[in-house]
Amino acid sequence: MNQHVANSVAAGLLLTGAQAFAWGAAGHMAVGTIADRLIAGTPAATQVRKILGSNLRTASVWADCAKGVSTSTFKYEGSGHYQECAIYENPASERQMEAFVRRNHDNCTSPHNTEPCHKQYHYTDVAIQRAEYRRGSVGTSEQDVVAAINAALAVLQDREPPAPFRIAGKREALRLLAHYVGDIHQPLHVAAVYVDAKGNVIDPDEGTFDPRTETHGGNDLLIKVSHPAGAKYAPKPLKLHGDWDNVAGAGIQDQPSAAVLSKAREVLATEGEVSGWATAWATESLKLGAVAYGGLLYSPENTSHQHAITLPAGYNAEVKSPTQRDQVVKGGARLAQLVMVLWPE
Repeated sequence: MNQHVANSVAAGLLLTGAQAFAWGAAGHMAVGTIADRLIAGTPAATQVRKILGSNLRTASVWADCAKGVSTSTFKYEGSGHYQECAIYENPASERQMEAFVRRNHDNCTSPHNTEPCHKQYHYTDVAIQRAEYRRGSVGTSEQDVVAAINAALAVLQDREPPAPFRIAGKREALRLLAHYVGDIHQPLHVAAVYVDAKGNVIDPDEGTFDPRTETHGGNDLLIKVSHPAGAKYAPKPLKLHGDWDNVAGAGIQDQPSAAVLSKAREVLATEGEVSGWATAWATESLKLGAVAYGGLLYSPENTSHQHAITLPAGYNAEVKSPTQRDQVVKGGARLAQLVMVLWPE
């Protein structure tokens, strides 16, 4: 086990409970909960409550709930599907989500990405061969998660957000910030592997880029699942990205443990101006992503340009789960640090 994995395991052991731990709703709300606890009693907490009318835990899922808005009708169609979104399933809140999507669905230019713009705000797809996040590399864009964090910060600092972002006020900006800080700490929201038709990992920044080699942050990598004896149908393969978004294991409920908060308080503030923090976090997640993709075996692509993959022995216990826990703690700590820089007094 390498030193990074050993450190992550140590961090992971600090998290107790039985709830699912994820960058789905549970993970994002864990990030928000940690941040809420760290800023409690500070001027930042007062400002957060004033802007949101709630807390960072509740705000942390808003950007994902907004994905329930149809980009053909611009009506919210997610009602009743996700428990965490119930707080936003009322006429006034649904109108806010609908307005956000309407403003941010076709306002960006992306030659290879057909997703609505607001969905592109959640990630970047930098090749694992890169040593750092740098705008201009394949997979980066002016609407990726690094740019999205900085756009939200601009609004919270009383500045206009850069194009293509269209953010309506500080409440929307803080909701977005609470979510995107969680996203950028998920390694597969930053790091990507590019694979040719034969299953060979390639460097997309060398030569002519072939968009068919994209695996979209691991969404086109399918984990082989064994067929249980006697089962009539083979289980559906798991997407690697989804497996990193969601994992059964130790979690944080409404009140993180003293050990979790202690670990979060040990996270040092990122060096430099706050405008550069997201870039630094993306570089960190990119390096973790190289570990996440390490040792994977790729089959030739199928007709949908997807690849079946085989995970190395001990992958979930030694790499994925402890890294997830470590990164969620960092995400919560850094969200708290951001809002305390924004509102120090």
